[in-house]
Amino acid sequence: MTQMSPVPGLPPDRRIAWRLGLAMAGRITLSLLLLFGAYFFLPAKMTGTAESDLVYLLLALGVFAVVVGLQVPAIVRARYPVLRAVEALTLIIALYLLIFARVYLSASLSSPDAFNHPLNHVTALYFTVTVFATVGFGDYVAATDGMRGLVTVQMVLNLIVLGLIIRLLTSAAQRGVAKKHQPPAGDADQKPAGTS
Repeated sequence: MTQMSPVPGLPPDRRIAWRLGLAMAGRITLSLLLLFGAYFFLPAKMTGTAESDLVYLLLALGVFAVVVGLQVPAIVRARYPVLRAVEALTLIIALYLLIFARVYLSASLSSPDAFNHPLNHVTALYFTVTVFATVGFGDYVAATDGMRGLVTVQMVLNLIVLGLIIRLLTSAAQRGVAKKHQPPAGDADQKPAGTS
């Protein structure tokens, strides 16, 4: 008889839970290092147009949507869906923030008047996170109508990311947990001997 976890979707044994948690933390750390390494070390273009930034943004958001779409069935099939959902959510949000930070950095490099101060890698990421967190300190602001429009797009997408994607991953984890607790397909149809 298998031991049930006090938290559905998580391992029942504390040692296994710690081992899986540490492995997940290691994968998240490695993935974040790769994402942030790519952001900081791949060269940002120095010249470009708003149209090329828009094309990049649309392609990057398309890749983002594919990544989210691939995570949902992976969470449902995972042995521990809750852990997989936490890992997926962490990486999806980091990817989303880095996509916008890269667009803002590129826009600032190609058009220094796009923001009230020129952005570098750190300040572009800082600006993106303040918009995402709805803090908006006001030390860095979009200075052109085109950039204000892009920031508005990010704010609307933030609501979608926070609402829809978190809900999607949470419901995938719930489906995965429910799937683990269902009897095998043949067992539900079988009746005990001697019953009609």
